[in-house]
Amino acid sequence: MSGPVLGDLLERHRSRVEGLVRGEAKGLLRYETEEDLVQGIVLRALERGGDFEWRDEPSFLAWIRRIGESFIADRRSHWSALKRRSGKVLRFAAGDETRGGSVVGEPAADATGPSSFAARRELIALAAKALDLLPPRDRDLVRWSSEGVALEEQAERLGIAYEAVGKARQRAVDRFRKTFALVSGGPKPG
Repeated sequence: MSGPVLGDLLERHRSRVEGLVRGEAKGLLRYETEEDLVQGIVLRALERGGDFEWRDEPSFLAWIRRIGESFIADRRSHWSALKRRSGKVLRFAAGDETRGGSVVGEPAADATGPSSFAARRELIALAAKALDLLPPRDRDLVRWSSEGVALEEQAERLGIAYEAVGKARQRAVDRFRKTFALVSGGPKPG
């Protein structure tokens, strides 16, 4: 006797997946919607459906919980990595990356109060979100530039001419600035 179809089980227990997201992914909801996380879990479950073997309802619920927890952990890692790399990217948001400009409203680097730390964390989270919204090539160009990777090496990594990487980098930085302005609710750069 065969068990229920995986798609039917996922649909029937969607509210449990939603509850898992609400309970386990609170911090992620700053970056992604609950619906996106639920869809990601369902998609991962369908991708791993070959590993699924129907036994009974409690076994299925334990299986989907493991899938959900794994997906949420992966998304946390993704956003943590972006946030770690996004601090240096903040200088591009102000449009003065060549002269060490800072983001308008960015707390002073030597300020040590809780509100300064909170404001900086919020800016870094917004930079991470803006960076994640860029196409992969633009994301790489902005990140590499913020890390001081030479244009010659960037051209080599992308397999394009040195002359082309400078233009591509500038377009990527411009797109980052516009995206940062959108996610931060600030004025749009000229």
